[in-house]
Amino acid sequence: MQASLDEGTRATILIHTYRAMVGRADIWRMRMDTTTNWSIGTTAAVASFALGNAEVPHYVVHIASFLTVIFLLLESRRLTFYHLWQQRVLLLERSLIASAVSSAPPSPEAFRALEQQLGPQLGTTVPSMSRTKAAARRLRRVYVYLFAAQLLAWILKLASQPTQTASLSEIVARAHVGSLPGAVLFVASGAAFAAAVVLAVAKGGVSRQGEAADEPA
Repeated sequence: MQASLDEGTRATILIHTYRAMVGRADIWRMRMDTTTNWSIGTTAAVASFALGNAEVPHYVVHIASFLTVIFLLLESRRLTFYHLWQQRVLLLERSLIASAVSSAPPSPEAFRALEQQLGPQLGTTVPSMSRTKAAARRLRRVYVYLFAAQLLAWILKLASQPTQTASLSEIVARAHVGSLPGAVLFVASGAAFAAAVVLAVAKGGVSRQGEAADEPA
């Protein structure tokens, strides 16, 4: 900020900047909601199709898993940009809006502190959150449950079609794909789901310093 600007002009500039950043955060949030809806819709459609027809092979369920992984990668990128703009919004709220709520005009010291924190970020759109952490957060919030639903639908498909069975060994035997044994596919599916859970738990947590608000449910 230029030293010649008075406090009123600075406040006006920051207000318009705040509105712009809120708008950008909303755009990225809507993009995240879109991929989430795609994932949920794909899971529901494929599971219904597979379970509704005994002639449909069981591995069709894995198509939903493959598409969900793609949607997760897209959504993790979108979360990094949402996080970028939302963090800037939160910074302005703590530094500027808080003063307005308390009926105390922002002090020159508050402007200087805001300049030190926000100033270096202006003109850049490089996310500060890593893709790994973003993917872990979306796994923790949404995608672990979708993968669990897909795994359950796959097991139900194997257990109920083409005929009902209560034998675990027969369920595993039915899971084969071509020359690939069912046991191998079971182990691979279980390992992939366990890896997703571990990533969500280990990397998907939020801090107690306001970061919990930087991500939609």
